Amino acid sequence: MAEEKLMLQLPKINKSALAYVWLGPEGMPKSLRLEWRFVAVRWIGIIFMTPGLLLAKLPNDTLLAAYGILVVAGVYNAVVQRLIRKRPAVLTNGYLTSLGDGLLNLVMITLGGFDSPFYYILFTVTISAAMRYGYAPSLGMVGLFVSFDVLESVVTSDPLGAAFFFRSGFLFMTAILAGYLREQQSRAERALRERLSHANLLNEATAMLGASLEIEDVHRALAAAAAHLFGDCFAIVQHSGHINNDEAYDLPVIHYPPSEYLPVHEELRTLSGLQAGAHRIASERDELYDLQTLPSGRQAILIRLEVPKRQTWLTILALAMPGGRPVPVLPKDILNSFVERTALAIENAVLYRTLASRSYDLQRAYADLASAHQELLRVDEMKTEFVANVSHEFRTPLTSIRSFSEMLLSDNHDPGTQQRFLEIINSESERLTRLVSDVLDIARIESGNMEWQTAMLDVTAVIHRAARAHAALIERQGLVLRQEISADLPPIYGDADRLYQVVSNLLDNAIKFTDHGTITLRAKREKGQIVVSVEDTGRGIEAADQERIFEKFQQVGAMLTDKPGGTGLGLAICREIVKHHKGRIWVESEPGTGSTFKFSLKIPKPLPKRTEVAMAAA
Repeated sequence: MAEEKLMLQLPKINKSALAYVWLGPEGMPKSLRLEWRFVAVRWIGIIFMTPGLLLAKLPNDTLLAAYGILVVAGVYNAVVQRLIRKRPAVLTNGYLTSLGDGLLNLVMITLGGFDSPFYYILFTVTISAAMRYGYAPSLGMVGLFVSFDVLESVVTSDPLGAAFFFRSGFLFMTAILAGYLREQQSRAERALRERLSHANLLNEATAMLGASLEIEDVHRALAAAAAHLFGDCFAIVQHSGHINNDEAYDLPVIHYPPSEYLPVHEELRTLSGLQAGAHRIASERDELYDLQTLPSGRQAILIRLEVPKRQTWLTILALAMPGGRPVPVLPKDILNSFVERTALAIENAVLYRTLASRSYDLQRAYADLASAHQELLRVDEMKTEFVANVSHEFRTPLTSIRSFSEMLLSDNHDPGTQQRFLEIINSESERLTRLVSDVLDIARIESGNMEWQTAMLDVTAVIHRAARAHAALIERQGLVLRQEISADLPPIYGDADRLYQVVSNLLDNAIKFTDHGTITLRAKREKGQIVVSVEDTGRGIEAADQERIFEKFQQVGAMLTDKPGGTGLGLAICREIVKHHKGRIWVESEPGTGSTFKFSLKIPKPLPKRTEVAMAAA
């Protein structure tokens, strides 16, 4: 097992070692990484030349000198490798190593001659110069080598042969090819740096879009992101709502910079509004952006932000550069990526708002449903109490009528007793009739079938009629009735019988809830209205009950235990009658001091004289 683990680890160790020899330590700058690779190439050359010199058939002194130079080259290579690790600034520009490579190679060529195998060393120097500095330095170095080659031929009086032209030509070709490769590499690196710069700029610009899901915040972030991506520019963001008119809503136009609103913003806003209108007519377009010229002469770019498949909303981003500068040209894929990211951010914000609206509507509907449920329970409870109370109220007069009728039929009574019994039966019959009338009236009101006999009437006559009808009952109760009716009450339009019913009901309640004291019936003219009030000195009403008693089936106190009783419909009927006459009914009361029920009736405006004459003539 140990041997198997060792065999598995060896390839990893060898791979790491080879990577270190060729690439160097991690985090090394690009220029030093190139120098490190030249060091590796020199080591390879030294390794191959060490046995190769023995095969070159050199004289002994030349061979010894060549090996001496290899030793110097090895030491030089080791020093360069150490400087790369310890003092990288010395070798950053490559001048020192280029000079060292050139000197070593010239010495080797001098020992063996240009017509020897040592000449191939010059190819490595040429390639390294081209990879470091490009065409011109490498071609200059090739020219220097060729010049030395010609000089050697002149000194030795050897004619220049085919070998000279072949090796010189290949040397020039090597320089040109290596320079071309360096140029292509530089272009690729520049393009990569530019792409990375644009990508980083795009990421920085769009990073702000996800900070909020509120669409107004997203639009503000969009304007700032566009200014960041395109450089210092003016921007307008205009949201066109839902194109399909589905839950359309207006949003403010966002401008950038936000501190001031400039004329260029107005130009951009007009242009973006026209673009949005044109999009509603013809929304099928391939291009999401368009270059335009503003009236001021500035160049502007319009960008349509939308989710194409849905097309439920449209946001226009309009940009213009300050100082008349042209809009910078961004790579199409970068611009498309910007459009996609911003469109998705706006789509998320739109969906968030829609979801929030739906959630709010759902919560409101649930609250309304819960409220309606509680109201139904309350109405059901009131109706149950009403049925019980009406049954009780009906049973009381019916019991009296039946009892006194049986007494009249079963016993012989004197005429006076019979008269008294008949009066009781008549009174209870009237009470029973009023109960039935109340129930029928509230049913007619709820169904909208109440009949109204509207005509000009004298309010004073209606009030006196109700007072006369209740005078005897008030006197029997030991109470005092006072009337304070203004003499200047004008006639009004209304239903006399229904208004009589209101006054009569208020007097009945006053009699019912007043044990002793005075009942005051007032009527006066007040601010274009007639205000009628019934004041008593009874028990009074709590403030919390003063609104409730005008609702159907509502009474103060427990319906079956507190006296006096009733159906709880009288005041509700009064409110509907007064409401029909465009008036208002209310109560002013404090517990223990009595109550004052008031209602108002609108005084009609007098007709113009011409109208009166025409009516008289008709």
